[in-house]
Amino acid sequence: MSDLISPDFVPKSAFQLPRGSQLLFIGPPGVVKTTLALRYLADRIKANEPAVFATTLWSPGQIRQTLSRISEKNVASQLQIADGVSCVTAQHSSEPYSFQNLYDLNTISLLLLQAIADLKNGHLCLDNLTTLMTYSAPHSVIKFLQVLCARVKDRGVTGIYLIEEGVHAKNVVTTLRFSVDGVVEIFDEEEKDQLKHKIRLLHLRGAQVDTRWLIFDETKPLQWAEE
Repeated sequence: MSDLISPDFVPKSAFQLPRGSQLLFIGPPGVVKTTLALRYLADRIKANEPAVFATTLWSPGQIRQTLSRISEKNVASQLQIADGVSCVTAQHSSEPYSFQNLYDLNTISLLLLQAIADLKNGHLCLDNLTTLMTYSAPHSVIKFLQVLCARVKDRGVTGIYLIEEGVHAKNVVTTLRFSVDGVVEIFDEEEKDQLKHKIRLLHLRGAQVDTRWLIFDETKPLQWAEE
């Protein structure tokens, strides 16, 4: 049990992840995938575990602003960011790790491995695979993910990879699910005129998991949906 991660913001029985697990966060566009991933990384940083967030959607400033909103400001300053946005907007990046373009998957993989080289018991989040599929063929992104997961796992780093649901062919998503150790599903549901974010750990390879839905709030602990 000493090598299990027990994130503070979820019931212990719901999200217990062996170190080095590679997880796919999947949900429709506009749900809280990025926020959920940042909340997870914030809790790990507070536990003195380093983290890298690779962004292809939001600027580094937006990422740190979101992290400051859902956690302490000093946590945002400790998050390392691999910038995949500045190359699209043709701006100079001030981050120590930045993509030159989003076409070259091999170079992106090498840069991410460089970013996590010194992350003992660390965490990597890539947001997101759907963006990469707008620049490269799906089969290329699948191969990229499979190789990256194997190398990240070999370094003992936990990986989180986000993807948009409903915009890719089913066989592509099925193959991506097969390429990782576990899948976290996320969706929004309106209840009594309130929008609720629901998440669940659908499966984790080699482990029994509780697949019940939980309610996610940006700053509150998760609660079982049926409670």
